[in-house]
Amino acid sequence: MTIEEKMEHFRSISLESANTKSSESLSNYKKSLDDELEIHKETAKQLSEESKRARLNQVRANSKKTLASAQMNIKKDLTNKQSEIKVKIFELVREKIAAYRKTPEYIEFLKNQISSVIKDYGNSDITVYIDSEDEPLLDDLQKSFKCNIQVYNKEFLGGTRTIVPEKNILIDNSFKTRLIDEQEKFAITL
Repeated sequence: MTIEEKMEHFRSISLESANTKSSESLSNYKKSLDDELEIHKETAKQLSEESKRARLNQVRANSKKTLASAQMNIKKDLTNKQSEIKVKIFELVREKIAAYRKTPEYIEFLKNQISSVIKDYGNSDITVYIDSEDEPLLDDLQKSFKCNIQVYNKEFLGGTRTIVPEKNILIDNSFKTRLIDEQEKFAITL
């Protein structure tokens, strides 16, 4: 072989070897880029999912916060409305009590309360108090019963209060006390 042929042969082998190495390098580089792309895609997908979850959690938290705030406002409004209704109901009850106190049935009611106390504690020294607004009934009640009946110096909406000093007993049958008890127990339910 001539030098030129040898050169040509060397050139072709070198080119072929360079092409093979270049092709391998390019293939390896392409594979490495594909692997990096897959890793990048996976990372981007995970970041996207995490971001989506974070936004969803934020939306849920904001929704819960808004819902809790709305529920508190509704409960507050409901409580205020219940209180308003309760006040109106007990104003009506007070009006009914005031109307009842002007009837003959109320006088009978007082007499029954006093009779009951005398029946239970007649052997003891007792003092029966009537409401200050019931003072016009005092003479009639004192004539009907042989016990100490007095007008109480403060209003208690009607009824009677009895003191049995020997036994340290206060029998409170006043409408005011009963009304307060009922107001404490009273609840509006839905």
